[in-house]
Amino acid sequence: AVPVSHVDRAETFGRALRPISPTHLGVFRVTVWAAPIRLFGGVLPTPLLPLLLVVYWAIYRPTALPSLGVFLIGIFQALLVGAPLGLWSSIYLCVSLIATSQQSYFHGRDQQVIWIGFAVAACLAGFMQWAAMSVVSGGPLPIGRLAIQIFATIALYPFLALVFSEF
Repeated sequence: AVPVSHVDRAETFGRALRPISPTHLGVFRVTVWAAPIRLFGGVLPTPLLPLLLVVYWAIYRPTALPSLGVFLIGIFQALLVGAPLGLWSSIYLCVSLIATSQQSYFHGRDQQVIWIGFAVAACLAGFMQWAAMSVVSGGPLPIGRLAIQIFATIALYPFLALVFSEF
């Protein structure tokens, strides 16, 4: 038997965790998103950090964040914030599917083009959230705070995309 070095074990362990890490990052981002942290005294809603992660991985490495991981991130978010069960999973799966289907278009494009694509995905996610919650509430909800949240999420994308690119 050939002895296995610590380096070999570490590399094997790293390879085993690599496909799981985006899901763990998603769960972490949901936790941060749901934490009672209020930016600028509560004036600015917390950006949808899990959405950033879902779209980024759907474009660059969809196999790293499989549909089951996206589903679990959404379920965890719904449970943590008291949203209807399945709401965030549906939104994230839909956005992930659309982003994955456009993966070949985004490859090789300038980051500004990808940012615009993310902006469209974020607006779609925001609309889906607003529509579902309006149905649950029995009437149209105000859209102002949601619009600010989506804008903050879009503004944050380039910075977090740089962080994600290191994984």
